[in-house]
Amino acid sequence: MLRKLMTAAAAIAIFTGPALAEWPEKSLELIVAYGAGGGTDVTARTLQPLLEKELGQSVVIVNRPGAAGEVGHAALANATPDGYTIGILNLPPMLTIPITKDAAFKADQIIPVAGLVRDPSAISVPGNSPFNTLDELIAYAKENPGAVTIGTTGVGTDDHLAMRYLAKATGAEFTHVPFASAGAARTALMGGHVSAAALNLGEAMPNAQEGKVKILAHFGSEPSALAPDVPTAKSLGVDVEMLSERGIGVPAGTDPAIVEKLAAAIAAVANDPAFIERNKELFTEVAYKPAAEFQQHVEKLRGDYQAMWDESPWQ
Repeated sequence: MLRKLMTAAAAIAIFTGPALAEWPEKSLELIVAYGAGGGTDVTARTLQPLLEKELGQSVVIVNRPGAAGEVGHAALANATPDGYTIGILNLPPMLTIPITKDAAFKADQIIPVAGLVRDPSAISVPGNSPFNTLDELIAYAKENPGAVTIGTTGVGTDDHLAMRYLAKATGAEFTHVPFASAGAARTALMGGHVSAAALNLGEAMPNAQEGKVKILAHFGSEPSALAPDVPTAKSLGVDVEMLSERGIGVPAGTDPAIVEKLAAAIAAVANDPAFIERNKELFTEVAYKPAAEFQQHVEKLRGDYQAMWDESPWQ
């Protein structure tokens, strides 16, 4: 019997040991749940070459936009858990989508591997807008309920929640205009098709520098060293905080040894000066969280968002 067990163990080692040791043996797909040109896509493309260097394999970015991030997160959640499909996790959408509707995925179908960057939500208007301050925008919205249209990347995104909490904190009434991606919302903003847009600071800053948009405030907890001239909403007397956090995840069921190896590669990238400097250029802050810390953070946020939804559903 002992000989049979030893033989079986050896057979398992032959078929599983090398596979884990050699991962990755082929290219990986990196799923992005939003369209090209948005903050998530930019994060993926900044990560891509450095992750390829760490893993020794090519990383192919696959944009899967749709339903405010549901399509892409579902594609990740339902992928084969073999280590060859990874994805950018977007918080809050990864958590809010399954809370707010019968979604095509559940949050626990995805393993958070590492937190990478954070980017505060911000409220911007076209460069030629008559509104030059957040107070002016809010005052007009109060006097003209529903007249101020605000573009976002969809229901349950940080952009949408920022707009919703801005309305709640000020008593202003806005009209929500959801778009499929940040790029589409930004195009509509610059074209004057919406009064304002709730975009991440990193998404709006390049156009602000060109004078195409004006950022009235951002919703970070403190001033941003990357955009020191943009006030926080809190500093203007509006008690709203909201930001986008992006990390890396894999489908539940992925072998722990693969997750560990991927996590080590992500850690190396997050601490690479080239990655940090490039994110500064993109007005995005590197905020690395290792697996255990990131997973705890995700669970806390999930509980917070569930409680908020139970108290007052958002649409």
